[in-house]
Amino acid sequence: MNNLRLGRLACVLLLPSMLFAQSGRQGDAQGGGDRPYERIENLRKVRLVEILELKEDQSVRFLARMNEHDNARRTMMKERGEALDKLERLIRNKADDSEYEKAFAEVAAVDDRLTTERRSFSAGLSDILNPTQRAKMLIFERRFEKELREAMREAQRRRKEQESQ
Repeated sequence: MNNLRLGRLACVLLLPSMLFAQSGRQGDAQGGGDRPYERIENLRKVRLVEILELKEDQSVRFLARMNEHDNARRTMMKERGEALDKLERLIRNKADDSEYEKAFAEVAAVDDRLTTERRSFSAGLSDILNPTQRAKMLIFERRFEKELREAMREAQRRRKEQESQ
């Protein structure tokens, strides 16, 4: 029964990206390079629902809350990137120290907001997840990020091997 629910959830989350992938990858040539990121995010969500052993109603509420959090975090990461771009321009233009200090404050402010968002999201899950599930989620996040980094390193290593042949 639980596997059936997980299968349905996987279909709902992954079907759009599979259909797009089979449509000839038209978006890739037109700036649609977010697809791999979306597939990774969908895999992360499916695995989380499975590991947390969420019931159907829990998973709907959890995923809605996670999507809100992910969107807020993505927006803030974009702002952080813009602040770092500004730092790059300051370096290129050999800016005054006072201008750097303003830019550092902007980056720090975004970092503070990111930290607050992360804490708020985690604490706000107490109405959906029990403490054990919240702990499993935090451990899963760490492991998933580590596996993702290792997979990226392995892909780079393979690419370098292919280029040298």
